[in-house]
Amino acid sequence: MSDCHILIVDDEPTITSALHYYFVQAGYKTILAHTGHEALEKLALNPDLVVLDIMLPDIDGYQICQRIREQPYYTPILMLTAKDTLQEKVIGLDLGADAYLTKPYNPQELLAQVRALFRLIKQQERSKLVCGPIELLIDDKIVRLNGDEIALTATEFELLSLLMQHQGQVFGRETLLRTVWGERGSRANTRTIDVHMQRLRAKIEEDPKNPELLITIRGFGYRLVCPDES
Repeated sequence: MSDCHILIVDDEPTITSALHYYFVQAGYKTILAHTGHEALEKLALNPDLVVLDIMLPDIDGYQICQRIREQPYYTPILMLTAKDTLQEKVIGLDLGADAYLTKPYNPQELLAQVRALFRLIKQQERSKLVCGPIELLIDDKIVRLNGDEIALTATEFELLSLLMQHQGQVFGRETLLRTVWGERGSRANTRTIDVHMQRLRAKIEEDPKNPELLITIRGFGYRLVCPDES
């Protein structure tokens, strides 16, 4: 994950410089922030991981952690701080930190913690599909639209999952019946597909009558078009 960006939040330049050195040597890219407000601004750069100090001159790390967890998309947080009591660790982890390491730290342990968090990210990505505003978690059977969870029936979920796994591919109605309905498909007809697609559009499209994601291929079937599809 050498293209990953790590946001380093610490008010001590010697610490941010050292962390920058260690991470760059390990193949990561860094974003630096020395205050809480600066950190919140740089979250707009969508870092892959945040290394967060608690004691900052304006907004403390606990508050920043809470603000990050209010965002619709999950960003891993490693708290790196001189606060080393059990109570302080529990507070940080309960507020949403994924890992907690105290200063002074061992660079090898720090990098091992970072690698462990990135392994978790890769595992999550294998079970997550994204298409524009839609996020589908295969294992958890959850679908979010613009960060908000939406309710789908089991069949709607299977249809959307299939289309998202093959973004841009055209599926004929008969193929959808065989793939999603299986043996039940022999007792259904292509009109069944159209009805389910209409219901799915009503849940995922901003304007279901003028769909931009779930597109009808007249006389054949459907395809899912994502905003970033070339």
